[in-house]
Amino acid sequence: MEKDQQRSEEAAPPEEEQEQIQPLRVSRRDFLIGAGSGAVVGAAAVGGFVTITRREAPAPAAPAPAEVSKPGAPATAQQPAEIAAEVQPTRFRRLVLNVNGQEHDMVVDVRWTLLEVLRNQLGLTGTKQGCDRSECGACTVLVDGKPVNSCTMLAARLAGKSITTIEGLSNAASYEQLHPIQRAFHESGGFMCGFCTPGQIISSKALLDSNLNPTEAEIRQALSGNICRCTGYTKIIESVQAAAKMMG
Repeated sequence: MEKDQQRSEEAAPPEEEQEQIQPLRVSRRDFLIGAGSGAVVGAAAVGGFVTITRREAPAPAAPAPAEVSKPGAPATAQQPAEIAAEVQPTRFRRLVLNVNGQEHDMVVDVRWTLLEVLRNQLGLTGTKQGCDRSECGACTVLVDGKPVNSCTMLAARLAGKSITTIEGLSNAASYEQLHPIQRAFHESGGFMCGFCTPGQIISSKALLDSNLNPTEAEIRQALSGNICRCTGYTKIIESVQAAAKMMG
């Protein structure tokens, strides 16, 4: 018994090390922000458990105190407010987002995803929030013509980019003025509950913009990131083929 107790005491880390090891829960949003700010996330095994620790990049050194100018000398020293603005990080950023051909001058939290800004700040709810981890494709939009999952893309990094949502495909006043892909999905029954349809249509547009005569295999490949939980894939494929004929 004494040997077992002595062995356990030897295996246990010193009290000072125990105090330094603090478990940290890393969320998807923390990971996205940390990846851009140089944060390092590591894992260490302690007593049979995995402890996640996070090490932030070293903070920039504060500037040296400005010298006091003599009376009559030109003022070259920075004011305290200017120094604070340079040193202190901020959670908000002002930028211009180009969405569906319209520029939006706005202030965003650097943690907000593009999906959150589109739905909550701009009211463009055609883009759907599904899995929220870039797996289902319901949140698909075009960024500079390429389909992306907006639920895992930070809006603060998209200044100067051209963003297109399902609302931007057509500003139609009648059914005949809808985009051919939208009409094809309606006429060919390429939807069931409709929740995945905006993402399916956006991915289809990215495909047909570069290939107006895709094979069935190419259509399936282009839509492989868009999940239909109603399993209406046959009609979706037929809708894209019908849209290709309309656009061709």
